[in-house]
Amino acid sequence: MKNTSLLYYTAPAESWTQALPIGNGTLGAMIFGGVKTEKLALNHDELWTGKPKNTVREGAPESFEKARKLALEGDYHAAREEIESNFLSTWSQAYLPLGDLIFEFDTDGEKAKKYRRYLDISSAVAGVEYTQNGTDYRREFFASYPHKVIAVCFESSAPSGFNVKIDSKLKPAVKAEGDILWLEGECPGENVIDNECPRKTYFDEPENRGILFRSGIKVITDGLIRAEGEEIAVSGARKTVMFFACVTSFNGFDRHPFLDGKEYKKACEEILEGVSDYEKIKKTAQADYESIYSKVSLEIDGESRDLPTDKRLTAFRRNKNDTGLIVLMYNYGRYLAISSSRPGSQPSNLQGIWSDRYDAPWNANYTVNINTEMNYWPVLMTNMQQVNEPLVQMIKELSVTGREAARGMYNAAGWCSHHNVDLWRLATPVGGNACWAFWHGSSGWLCRHLFEHYEYSGDTDFLKNTAYPIMKGAAEFYLDIMTEQDGEMFLCPGTSPENGFKYKGKEVNMGKYSTMSMSIARDLFRNIIKASEILGTDKEFADKLKSTLEKMHEFKTGSDGQLLEFDGDYPETEKHHRHVSHLYALHPADIITPEETPELAKACRRTLERRGDNGTGWSLGWKINFWARLNDGNHALKLIEMQLRPVKSSGIVYTKGGGTYENLFDAHPPFQIDGNFGFVSGVTEMLLRSSNGKIYLLPALPDSWPQGEVRGLKAKGNITVDIVWENGKVKDYRFYGKGKATAVINGKEVIVDM
Repeated sequence: MKNTSLLYYTAPAESWTQALPIGNGTLGAMIFGGVKTEKLALNHDELWTGKPKNTVREGAPESFEKARKLALEGDYHAAREEIESNFLSTWSQAYLPLGDLIFEFDTDGEKAKKYRRYLDISSAVAGVEYTQNGTDYRREFFASYPHKVIAVCFESSAPSGFNVKIDSKLKPAVKAEGDILWLEGECPGENVIDNECPRKTYFDEPENRGILFRSGIKVITDGLIRAEGEEIAVSGARKTVMFFACVTSFNGFDRHPFLDGKEYKKACEEILEGVSDYEKIKKTAQADYESIYSKVSLEIDGESRDLPTDKRLTAFRRNKNDTGLIVLMYNYGRYLAISSSRPGSQPSNLQGIWSDRYDAPWNANYTVNINTEMNYWPVLMTNMQQVNEPLVQMIKELSVTGREAARGMYNAAGWCSHHNVDLWRLATPVGGNACWAFWHGSSGWLCRHLFEHYEYSGDTDFLKNTAYPIMKGAAEFYLDIMTEQDGEMFLCPGTSPENGFKYKGKEVNMGKYSTMSMSIARDLFRNIIKASEILGTDKEFADKLKSTLEKMHEFKTGSDGQLLEFDGDYPETEKHHRHVSHLYALHPADIITPEETPELAKACRRTLERRGDNGTGWSLGWKINFWARLNDGNHALKLIEMQLRPVKSSGIVYTKGGGTYENLFDAHPPFQIDGNFGFVSGVTEMLLRSSNGKIYLLPALPDSWPQGEVRGLKAKGNITVDIVWENGKVKDYRFYGKGKATAVINGKEVIVDM
């Protein structure tokens, strides 16, 4: 195992952010590796509070019209108060941990020797090895996507024993029957938030009850099995294999999980009945995983230290020469993407699928004003199209609930969504502060992912039948709520997640319009026009968008050369805010580029300089991508090095800067997985950028990466790219695809025949 694909430690995990993750998109587990007691913290991606419900607020369209009128008149304070008092709706539902699987071992005596805990991300297998009292112990764990199970294997050089227990906070009912330990439970029917504090509530009435589930762990051993009430005891065993499965009653975002839930008890039994041969299951699971993971490989010449991962992370803070750690972090992000998002699963949420808290930060939901989108930035460019499918499915479903939100909240056509989404596809704005809640940009932003799915795959059937209708619906909403004043069109009022400005002596977070909202609408309109031309259809609608684009507010720069965030050059409430939302046109969109709009790119650079490099973990990840888009690899590398700062578990902290936990999870803090994925997309953008019909090789290569190679990256146009570089220049390259491509290689534009 190479140290660019291996995490390893010489002691068990003492905290959750030291434990090691495995997952198959639906099931996830965090492995602690204790000697006396082993714990697997379990998750299932369908365990959420709540049920489908109408969240439209009565009188919302009238409130929106009033707020728009106030904003047009320049009374931004009153506009914000109107929105917060009479427009905002209900909070999202919450993602919940399944519980803990506990193994208690019959060992006492001397301290464990030769201890090693590891995760091999090239094979998606985790393990624990040690010697105690002269006996060698070995444990192995993996999550199988084909078999829908988490698999466990315990081996020892002498007969040994242990007890199997399971616990949950979700109304648990545990029972051991023969060789299976069963857990049944129920999720709360509602996540009520009072004064921003969550209160999860159970109900007796069938119409108010939540998701039900059944899980079980099947034990197969060469020793003896004894079922004892709420646990299973294994004795005299040299080898024991176990399979864990879980099925819920969730039956879709629009169906009641109790009254109209799917059958789940027998389904869980059938999964466990179908698994027994550990080695065969492992071989199949590894082949499935490797078919995605092995498509891309990255090597950067330089030092690659052979140290336990926690110590390696600490050493990197003192000496940044360990380029192997950067490659490991890159590979780990790809591993996490595959492990938390597979066809048929839910999309990766704020924590992927791994959450240990009953009251998780931000409900561990889908925060779609940056975080969910960031989760999927690297997926297409690193050749993992199937990993994108759960996001596509969520957008399809959100476009359904979003139609009711558009009509009920704005009296508008089309569909919209705001900054929080949950399992039930919440599309209305949540409560609280307008700076995050009143923001309808997510529908347009998510449509960029649909169009990019087409751009990377070249699948015109997908563009015609899936992407285009949803994109058109999002555009219809923006057209319907767009305001015209003095011959210019804009979305009024506007917020910029999640910053504000000072206006007439007071802080406010709502202006006449925001650069981010206008950029999203502009990007969406441009992509629909392209799609219309590709499909040869809907010319009338495309022409309408073209005429609207001609009237839309252009980008403006401020007195310090920065790109303005709002409609005026106002003093920022928080100059070094973690969000840099107004640079959406630079990244993820490509409306602004150094090659085609150099002055606006210069304004983006100035904006980043003013905002500063520091930030939360995901903010650092976004900034890597910004600097890569500005072709500044040295500055992008600086952000990479900052993101690799070691962080201890410390709660929710915005001000001290993010970094990386000992298990290489991104530290917001707390843990948020988006920073891991922003890291991967940022490094990829440094090596390959495809935008506006051109493919740029090594557009932002740092000086300290003079030699290396990357293979298997995807460029738009369904083109696979290999690059070998030496002395900071492209030495060799190969494009795999059909037709011709325009590439920029070592500063020269060339036509590549494939």
